[in-house]
Amino acid sequence: MFTLGQQKIEPVSLSIMVVLSAVALVIGIVWPELLPWVVAITAGMVLLVAWAVEWDVTLWAWMWVLSYGLLNWPEWKIVIPGFFNLNPPRIILGVAFFVFLINGFMSRRRIRFNRGIIWAMLAMTIYVAASAQVFGWTAQAKAVVTAPYFRFFGSILFPFIAFFMLYNVRINENHIRRGLILLTIYGWYSLYIAYLQYAVIRGASGAASLIWPSYILDPSHGIHFDRARGAFPSAPPQAIFVVMLFFVDMYLIRKLRGPYRVALVFQAIFTIPAIYFTLLRSAYVSFLVCGAVWIIWANRGRFRWTKLGLLILLVVVGVYASWDRLATRDRMAGGVAQMTPIEARKVLVYQTWEIFKEHPVFGVGFGHFVDAKIASEKDPADLASMYTEELVQHNLFLNMLAETGIIGLVLTVMVFVLLFRQSLQLYRKIPPGASGIISRDFVVLFWVVFADYLMDATFRDPLWAAFSNGLLWTFGGLIVCLNRMLEPQPLELPIVSQDITV
Repeated sequence: MFTLGQQKIEPVSLSIMVVLSAVALVIGIVWPELLPWVVAITAGMVLLVAWAVEWDVTLWAWMWVLSYGLLNWPEWKIVIPGFFNLNPPRIILGVAFFVFLINGFMSRRRIRFNRGIIWAMLAMTIYVAASAQVFGWTAQAKAVVTAPYFRFFGSILFPFIAFFMLYNVRINENHIRRGLILLTIYGWYSLYIAYLQYAVIRGASGAASLIWPSYILDPSHGIHFDRARGAFPSAPPQAIFVVMLFFVDMYLIRKLRGPYRVALVFQAIFTIPAIYFTLLRSAYVSFLVCGAVWIIWANRGRFRWTKLGLLILLVVVGVYASWDRLATRDRMAGGVAQMTPIEARKVLVYQTWEIFKEHPVFGVGFGHFVDAKIASEKDPADLASMYTEELVQHNLFLNMLAETGIIGLVLTVMVFVLLFRQSLQLYRKIPPGASGIISRDFVVLFWVVFADYLMDATFRDPLWAAFSNGLLWTFGGLIVCLNRMLEPQPLELPIVSQDITV
């Protein structure tokens, strides 16, 4: 088990807390009507100082990720001219970064850049920012006018900041356990919304009154209202989450004891229909791929290949038995043969190739794929009916190729390869017999999250979903941090940990 000894409150920290309390007391005496606000703000600032002393930003990182699915209300934002808008997720990340800086200042901890992936991420961030600066931080097409700055800040810069902070802290099993349990707690809310949304889609209009917050059903907020998309503006982030949630449940069922373990069994069961409710074929494929990853590498017994074979057999039998339904184009009936999205993606591949031939090195500018598509010649008549002018690229790697050229694509692939390499190193460093929260199973859980993200990136551009990127890079930060912490530890040294009762 990795543990970090209890830290004593430093004199500087204690002084800050005393000063804050004194100021609160004075304000409360002079302006009694402000006392409730002063107490709340003072308590929050004292909490920040305490967190800074403990060098623990992991819980803040998870709260930041989940706030995209709970606190990202359209009206909850502060518009700052010439600057990106402030909303709850960005404020939470800002607070976490403030805690990170305060602790670094007070404890004089060394900030580490000693990983190739850190430099690759920095290079990618600078290059993409330079591309947006040269070609424009806003797009000309009205439907995607925010494409450059929204995708850069929400899905590249902010997740990379979270990754960097987590890499530089010290992580123990309690940090990971709390984070994963927090994911499952949000999971109950996500499943609640998903089941109600599917009921509304199937005609149970009364279920709409039970959905909170009500903006989720507002037609002006997002797309995919014919699918269960949770509290997100579209279905893909919900699909990524519920697929991941199933395997988080499977992981915690192995590690926890107590009544909540039983609750997780039921949650895992309820998760499977919720994957179907998204009506995304990519989610179905992702669930199967992640299931294969989990069975092969998270099962150390001799029957893992048998289990994989049974999974394949179950899929084959299920497809055969349901072929009449699957072969239809009606997604609500379970059909997967809807051809229009497939044809549209063929058109997008063709358009990307044409753009690449004209702009092979630097691309057309980050966030400007749609602008370049509209400016180019139209496709043949038989293909033109399959797409709209403002349809964005539906593959992350093709999108980076078109918008940022060969350089951007190479940097993107390099970042993913280095991230996987770090996880593979960690897997090999952890003893096979480690049975605690920090174990090889946790690395496999990350591989599931990684595969889940890449499957989504194959069929759409996930840079439009800040939540999806935050989820990946928060997990990634934990993995790379653990890999750093294990470096001085001999491979044969066992990691002893007992199951935790929750």
